[in-house]
Amino acid sequence: MKKEDSIKLFIRNIQRLRMQKDLSLAELGNRSGVPLWMLEELERGTLPKEMMVADALRLAKVFHCQADELFQ
Repeated sequence: MKKEDSIKLFIRNIQRLRMQKDLSLAELGNRSGVPLWMLEELERGTLPKEMMVADALRLAKVFHCQADELFQ
């Protein structure tokens, strides 16, 4: 799978899981520790260049899944 495809899947999965859990962006930010501005960029379909693996791990923890599942 190409890097671009993995990024698109990651973004879509974050959006889908957030909606399934009925979380606002602010609530997701508070629970995960991921800055709100990063979550807003993800919602716009852009992966922030400052986003780190640790951010994906924190999001996965909120969604009760493994980080690699966010890319599938």
